[in-house]
Amino acid sequence: MKLIYLTLALAVSTFQVRAQTTANYQKALAILDKAIQATGKTIPDHILLNSSGTIHNLGHYETPEKTKEIPVDETVAFFQDEQIAYLHSAIQNNGGSYTRTAVSKADSLYSISYYNRIPVRGIAQDFRYEAARLLPVKLLQFARENRQSLRYLGQQEGHYLLSFSYKPNDAVTLYINKKTHLLNKTETLGYSDRYGDVTFSSEYNGYEDKNGLKTPKSRTDYEFGKAERDVTYKDIRFDIKPDTSDLKIKWTPIAFRNALPQIVKKADLLSFETIAPNIDLVKINSQNNKVLIVQFADHTALFESPSGIGLNTQILQEIQQRYPQKPLKQIFLTHHHPDHAGGIRAFAALPVTFITTSGNETYFRKLLGNTHTLSETQLSSETTYKFDFVPTDGKKIYTDAQTEVVAYEIGKGTSHTAEHLVFYFPQQKLLWSGDLLFFRADGRVMPMGDRGKAVYKLITNQSLAIDKIYTSWPLNGQAAYGSVEDLRKSVGTN
Repeated sequence: MKLIYLTLALAVSTFQVRAQTTANYQKALAILDKAIQATGKTIPDHILLNSSGTIHNLGHYETPEKTKEIPVDETVAFFQDEQIAYLHSAIQNNGGSYTRTAVSKADSLYSISYYNRIPVRGIAQDFRYEAARLLPVKLLQFARENRQSLRYLGQQEGHYLLSFSYKPNDAVTLYINKKTHLLNKTETLGYSDRYGDVTFSSEYNGYEDKNGLKTPKSRTDYEFGKAERDVTYKDIRFDIKPDTSDLKIKWTPIAFRNALPQIVKKADLLSFETIAPNIDLVKINSQNNKVLIVQFADHTALFESPSGIGLNTQILQEIQQRYPQKPLKQIFLTHHHPDHAGGIRAFAALPVTFITTSGNETYFRKLLGNTHTLSETQLSSETTYKFDFVPTDGKKIYTDAQTEVVAYEIGKGTSHTAEHLVFYFPQQKLLWSGDLLFFRADGRVMPMGDRGKAVYKLITNQSLAIDKIYTSWPLNGQAAYGSVEDLRKSVGTN
């Protein structure tokens, strides 16, 4: 059925092709998101759809372009969390029954063709598009996964036209109905050495609601300007499992089958350790970094927000799970560098207060206002945050009935950043620093220069009682903590 072809750059003469600009992309994304919402406000993670119909087979027959009608039954399944797509197609031809089966897990693909019973391993890129094309909501989601290539092309005959690519030079055009916002047609431009430049398309007809998901009653696929197949959608199921109980894939390797039910996780490895009453240290292996989570009487506070929207969203989820009665209300930032404040956008929609210095305000507002639609983690466009500034060369106390922290600004003397905060916990006799200090894991004394001297000066001038000094960066090669004596030796003070 499926002709392997090289997709060319798509050009449609009846509308103006739009350049790929940020504004163009945002317009296309807004239309795409509206189409996804119109198709299903809640889209199940597991979907299995059955259809049946006729293939109009264009083969070697007695007259040019004669077709033969071949019955076909299709089953397509999608498992969003596990990143699985599955397709099983059965045909009746020349008195025989033939099946084609393919299943992909992330980028890996195993398939068996109609007339060859030997399993073949491949790359899932083309197959994922082929499977998604069979169910509009999955094709819309597939377009969103590849949204970096998304473009708004214009309008044509009651449709918004969007384009995206799932691999280089493979452009797909989506026809979104302007009134219903449902997907009516998908189209690609290809090449055949027999027909030349040709169009391959699918049209979706007569949407109906199936348990909250709008599904076409039928689909017609076209090749070379002629109908290649007509199928009618029969039943759709959501109570399926990504294993051999629902999918006919016992011929795949055992290791591959065993991996199918496993959810694909992209989370960072976070390690929690309570280092003092009401204070937890979180080690972030992927970033060679650490953050603090501090409990106050009625809320929690996060110290540092390293780069990564997904990472900071994960940290927020951990806070919500570990301290369900204490919402995150404060984020303390030592300085503006990305490995300490690059992830603040993940918290912009929360009623949090960012504790920082006034020199960072313009830059931080820019970070907090930027869109992140290309991120795998979706963020709200709402912003409810606020700032609280620690004065230059000054201090500010944050306290309640349970916990106290004092923020000191010492940037001028660090030779690192113009403004820089360190945080002192008098009850726990603990000091938190960003990346001004380094205490070697092997115990050797390392000269710290102006950074260390600035911290040591603060400790001595303010007569701070400190048992342990913790740093955000680094994780590798750094001792668990340092002492004031370690710091004194590193700055060469007698």
